[in-house]
Amino acid sequence: MITQTTENMTSPDQVMDRIVTELGAGLGVVMTALGVRCGLWRALAGAGPLTTAEVAARTGLIEPYVREWLRAQAAAGYLVHHGGLSGADTFSLPQAVEVAMLQAPGGAIVDACAHMFASMGRGFADFEKAFRTGTGFGWHQRDPEYWAGTDAFTRINLSQDLLAAAIGELDGVPGALAAGGHVADIGCGYGAPTRMIAAAFPAAAVTGFDYHDRSVAAARAAAGDGRGGVRFEVAAATDFPGAGYALVTFVDSLHDLGDPVGALTHARDALAPGGAVLLVEPPGGDDVVDNLNPAGRMFYSVSTLVCTPNALSQADPATAAPLGTLAGVRRLREVATAAGFRTVRRLAVEAPMNLLLELRP
Repeated sequence: MITQTTENMTSPDQVMDRIVTELGAGLGVVMTALGVRCGLWRALAGAGPLTTAEVAARTGLIEPYVREWLRAQAAAGYLVHHGGLSGADTFSLPQAVEVAMLQAPGGAIVDACAHMFASMGRGFADFEKAFRTGTGFGWHQRDPEYWAGTDAFTRINLSQDLLAAAIGELDGVPGALAAGGHVADIGCGYGAPTRMIAAAFPAAAVTGFDYHDRSVAAARAAAGDGRGGVRFEVAAATDFPGAGYALVTFVDSLHDLGDPVGALTHARDALAPGGAVLLVEPPGGDDVVDNLNPAGRMFYSVSTLVCTPNALSQADPATAAPLGTLAGVRRLREVATAAGFRTVRRLAVEAPMNLLLELRP
């Protein structure tokens, strides 16, 4: 997590400077994603300084568009601008930016988020109405571009190795899965984490559950209709079927639920003796001040626009107490304890963008 605290702004000019910076950053998501989709980052990689015409020729794009895109990215600091006495400006891609955009997941993350932003823009009026009335705005009220963008982000941010390592830390669970134990993945969405668990533990019987029928249909299609020991079913977190599960997982989903205590209570009741619940949540600090940094701002924004509205859509707004995206260990422990779990342990697995908790009755 980034720990730099946001600076206090003491003059209107500072505020206006921040607003202009915000506008550029917001548009920058679209610009960066455009570079991914149109091959601009790849065309610049390892090429040294190039003119706008040379970049256009490498990508097959129209030069005026390329010229303005290059200038915008130089203003953002992603490209180096080389001015020449002849007036032929050139641009080069620094190695650190090349690695982040093309080898590390930076470019792919921005591209996935651009899909989600486009979807949120189209539905903004409906969301504003929900924000004013408190009626909630559920996952089912988003559109396919948002669902697909979230699935892409999940696949980028979460790996099979990470899930396998986390499950490997749960005493007795890997052996139970190797012997054909059952797994329930709650709030599975398009099913990427569910399929990862099934691939990591091929002898296990893994079922993903989600209340959203269209997500379940997409998950089934991606999994090939039950092949590889994985199935998907439509069910809410508080009443998914089955019992005797060696493992129940909530992968980035508990904070989206209208009744997290009810969901964990049902999960506890569905466990086999010796079974465990694995929570995967964003890495929030326990106190708000711990999260007043750029990463916290991102997660609080996601919480405002997506996760909390979904939770409110599943509960009575007058009595609902949604967790929020950055609940933190202390609050999650309170919820787990209220659901009847006696052990709440943070797993020592390296996961900068995830908080991993083991729950035991």
